[in-house]
Amino acid sequence: MNVETASAEVDRPALSKVDIAKIYGLVDTTGTRVGPARFQGRFSLVVFGYTACPDVCPTAMTHVTTVMEKLGKLSRYVQPVFVTFDPARDTTDVLRDYVSHFDQRTLALTGTDEAIKSIQEGYGVLSVPGPKDEDGSYFISHTTAKYLIGPDGSHVQSFSHDDPPEQIAGYLKDIFGRIGKQACGFPLT
Repeated sequence: MNVETASAEVDRPALSKVDIAKIYGLVDTTGTRVGPARFQGRFSLVVFGYTACPDVCPTAMTHVTTVMEKLGKLSRYVQPVFVTFDPARDTTDVLRDYVSHFDQRTLALTGTDEAIKSIQEGYGVLSVPGPKDEDGSYFISHTTAKYLIGPDGSHVQSFSHDDPPEQIAGYLKDIFGRIGKQACGFPLT
């Protein structure tokens, strides 16, 4: 199997809250540690990747941006999240610049190698660095998926890289339509 194009399985077991909570303690682009309060009351659409990725990661982030656009006013109830698995190259400054090319609400996160590996294990995300070129650059083969996390910190759905943004936005709109005006402690207007 080529890990570069592998997708999340829709029927894969849901992530546990313990797995999801591993994201707490990473740092954002200002160097501030994130905790549960940063995610409370909104859905999170989580993508793993790295800023030097030539194709898959920018496409995934463009999909997330399109999802946010398709949601319109409902997008305020969704937090896009980009988690790097290349903290050596993806410093807070590099991440800040990278996400500035996508939806402005994207929360970019990094951490220690150990913290990133723990989160990857929890989410079932694989990444395999390739050999370094003469200039020290390298590509990383990796699984691709988008993870929808609920306002209560529970896993709602995983989407493959090939799921179109319209499908993901439609899924979220369906959720918002079903949960009504007082879902998650906020009025849906």
